Amino acid sequence: MTETLGEMLRRARLIKRLSQAEVGERVGYSASWVSRVENGKVRPDDATLAALCDLLALSREDVGLEGDDVRRRKLLTLTLGAGAAAVLPSSAAADSKDVVERSLFRLPEARPVSRESLAAALTASRSLFHDAQYAELGRALPALISRSLASMAHDVAARSYVLLAQLAIKNYQGYSWIASDRARAQAEKAGNPVVMGEAAHAMAITMRRGGEYEAAIDHLQQAAGRLGAAPDQLAMEGTLLLTAGYSAAQAGWRSPAMDFMGEAEETASRRETTAQKLYIPGVFGLDQTRVFRVSVHQALGEADQALNYASKIDARRLPNAERRGRMCMDVARVRRDVGEPERAFYALRAMEQYAPEEASRPKVRAVTSELLTMNGEIPGLRRFAQRTGAAV
Repeated sequence: MTETLGEMLRRARLIKRLSQAEVGERVGYSASWVSRVENGKVRPDDATLAALCDLLALSREDVGLEGDDVRRRKLLTLTLGAGAAAVLPSSAAADSKDVVERSLFRLPEARPVSRESLAAALTASRSLFHDAQYAELGRALPALISRSLASMAHDVAARSYVLLAQLAIKNYQGYSWIASDRARAQAEKAGNPVVMGEAAHAMAITMRRGGEYEAAIDHLQQAAGRLGAAPDQLAMEGTLLLTAGYSAAQAGWRSPAMDFMGEAEETASRRETTAQKLYIPGVFGLDQTRVFRVSVHQALGEADQALNYASKIDARRLPNAERRGRMCMDVARVRRDVGEPERAFYALRAMEQYAPEEASRPKVRAVTSELLTMNGEIPGLRRFAQRTGAAV
C-alpha cells in the first residue's frame, strides 16, 4: 500500500526522534498543525514542505516537490487562472523568498552617498516595517543595503540587514541566518553596542526558530551585558530581556521566563519616559512588556494569564501596526488553544484590519487552517482563508 505524505513525514519524524512540537517550532508552525499534516488533514505549502524535507532528511522527490507531481501542479495553476493562483500559499512563499534573495545575493550597483540620505532612507524603511508594509520594505532594502555598504556606513548596513532578517523571519525564514550573520558582521565593524544588540536580537530569534533555545538565550544575555545605562541602551537591554523571556517560554522553562520578564518590566518602569524608539524591533516600554506577557503565557499554556494581560491592553495604544498585529495573533492562538474558534477568528480579523500583510504570514495561515478544521462554518472564515492563502 502506497504511503501517504502524512505517513511519510510521521515516519521520518519518529526516525529523527523529534516531537511534533519540535518539528512545528523549527518550521514555524504549531504541534497541532504538524499533527493534522501527519493525519492528512492539511497539506503544507511548497516552501514549508521543503523545510520539512531538510529537517527530516527526506528528498524533494519523495514528497512531490520534484518530478511529474510538480509539473502537474504547475499545469493546474495555469488552468485555474491568475485569480485562483494569487491565493495559493506556495505563490506567496515564492514571492517572499525572491524578495529576500534580492537583498542577499542580487544587490544593485551603488556609489557612496551622504550619511543624511542614508539616515532618511533607513528611517523610511523602519517605518515600512512598523507599518507592516513588508512588500514595499522588500523593494526598498536592496538599494539601501547596497548604498550603505558602498558608503562604509556599517551601522546603517547592520540595521538594514536586521530589517531584512526580520522580514525573512516573518515570511521566509530560510534565509534569516544569512541576514542575521551579515547584520552581526556590520554591527561589529560599527562598534555601537545598541546596533550590536539589534543584530544579536535578530540572530537570537533565528536560533529560537531553529529550536536552539539555550543558545538563543545565551546570545541575548551576552548582548545585554555589553550595554550601559544610557536611555537607548537600557531600552535595547529591555528588548533583549523580553525576547529571552519568550525564548524560555517557548522551551517550556517557566521559571527563567518569569525571571526575564520581571527584569524587563523593572527596566521599563525605570525608563518609562518618552518611549525609546529603536530601529528594530520597535518601541520598548511597559505596553511592550504586557504584549510579551500575552506571548509568554500563551507559549507556557497558561491561557487565563495570557487573556488577563490581553484584557489590559488597548491595541490602539500600541506604537505601530506590527505590534498591534502581533498582539492580535497571540490572542487568536490563546482562543484557539481553549477551544474558542469564533473568538480566535475575531482576533485574526482585527489583525487584518490593523496590518493586512501580517494576515498572510505562514503562521497566520496555519492558525486559520486549524480554525477551519475546528469550525468551518464561522461566518467570514472561509473568505478570510481565501484572501490570506490559508491551506484548507
